[in-house]
Amino acid sequence: MTALLVALTWLIAVQAQAPLPATPGNASIRGHIIRVDGPPIAHAEVRLRSPDTPGNARVTLTDDSGGYNFEALPAGRYTLTATKTGFVTREFGQERALEPGQPIQIRTGEARERVDIALPRHGAIAGRVVDENGEPVEGITVSVKEIRSVGGRRRLATVSGVAARQTNELGRYRVYGLQPGDYVISAEVAQVDIDNVRGYPMTYFPGTINPDQAQQIRVGWSDEVSNIDFALAPVRTARITGRTVTSSGELFQAGVQMRPSWRSTGAVAEAVGARAQPDGGFEFSNVAPGEYVIQAFKGTEIGWQLVTVGGSDVTDLTVATLPGSTVTGRVIFEGGDPPAARTLEIVPAPADPDQTPFFGASSQADIRDDWTFELTDVIGPARLRVALAPSGWTLARIIVNGIDATDAVIPFGTGAQSLRDVQIVLTDHVTRLTGVVTDSSRNVVAFAEDRERWYQGSRFMAAARTTPAGLFNISSLPPGNYLVIAVDRLPDDDGWQEPGFLGQLAPRAVRIALSDGQERTLTLTGIRD
Repeated sequence: MTALLVALTWLIAVQAQAPLPATPGNASIRGHIIRVDGPPIAHAEVRLRSPDTPGNARVTLTDDSGGYNFEALPAGRYTLTATKTGFVTREFGQERALEPGQPIQIRTGEARERVDIALPRHGAIAGRVVDENGEPVEGITVSVKEIRSVGGRRRLATVSGVAARQTNELGRYRVYGLQPGDYVISAEVAQVDIDNVRGYPMTYFPGTINPDQAQQIRVGWSDEVSNIDFALAPVRTARITGRTVTSSGELFQAGVQMRPSWRSTGAVAEAVGARAQPDGGFEFSNVAPGEYVIQAFKGTEIGWQLVTVGGSDVTDLTVATLPGSTVTGRVIFEGGDPPAARTLEIVPAPADPDQTPFFGASSQADIRDDWTFELTDVIGPARLRVALAPSGWTLARIIVNGIDATDAVIPFGTGAQSLRDVQIVLTDHVTRLTGVVTDSSRNVVAFAEDRERWYQGSRFMAAARTTPAGLFNISSLPPGNYLVIAVDRLPDDDGWQEPGFLGQLAPRAVRIALSDGQERTLTLTGIRD
């Protein structure tokens, strides 16, 4: 077993030494990965990246002394990250949790030594779950969730690699294995005597059934956040029953899931599954009052049903799937000859979170050699979008039935809602916004002054990371009035697209106007919290 581990370690180390940039150099970085209290950490994963060549990295494992070595490095900037099960992932030069580390600058031929990282242990959250009378409740499943932003909308998601825990006879729980971050705690009825806890739906700390009202808990390095106590919210729950049918009217045993409606919560919570029957029947139990969206799917067909739950059971619902719509048309190039390469992606950008597939990505158009295209299996209201355009080109307009539908929300799902002869017009009059950030701020955000354009998939918003010299480049914004600002950090995922975040930036941003094909240069100084 030991020989196998040594061989595996050697193999990973050899593979990790593939050149990070295209041309290897003669510099090196060496160091050790240790625990905060001093002992070395063997077999920790060490990852070396170059900020100037994203996506390309070297990975190696530390030896028994916690040592690692990267050789044949060209001069440049690098980031170094260490990971080990049971420990917090940490970047070299990282002073505080939730903040970035410091890049390592090396010169040609330099041998940088003692680039060490000390890893803290994981954090944990502990507390008690009680009923409305303050009595402990045993066997309640307690989970840690995090708020992510997808397309500018808040989503609650289970934290990967962190197991849910159950309360003991004293109602106590402890969820561990947490990286530094902001978390939401939820409690739900698990394998317990349902008669003793009837009327308790999923409850979020500090005691709400609305995910948008959940209070976030900050966990730092090795933090043991205790006394996170809360009471289950007693409400009159209900059952939801119904059946699923295909677009042709055939009953089928579907994958059926449900989650709170975004319209009522302002946040998209995780979906829960139903008990599905072979005859197409389904049932959700212990459902709290509120608005929900139920999704059924079979193959490429998907259907949704919005339902409002009060204090009574909701029965005899029918969720019918839709066959999907097809969009066909042609790409037209305005201002020059078509490019040689078909570097083009046309997609439907969902416009309603409640009528968006719970899982999976939107379909993508098939682009043919003659620049005609076909987009199939489109379901739900969406805006047609050019997700990727050929170099030097940008979207000018989208014509549907002779009408400009560039930013229009179009209903899809049935054959009658299919579109033909759609014109996707691209232009070589590309706007460009360039400049320099005078301080250490690493990001530039540009967004429309008109708040009506702050929506998921909007082409009126863009963000760019600055170069080591502070330079930035944002292209292909449509003509219009914009707000531009430099910031040091952006929210995780694409949280910078959230209207709330943009609203905070707007008063301090620079206002500019972009005309068709215009290039503008700005000098920005970043804002600080």
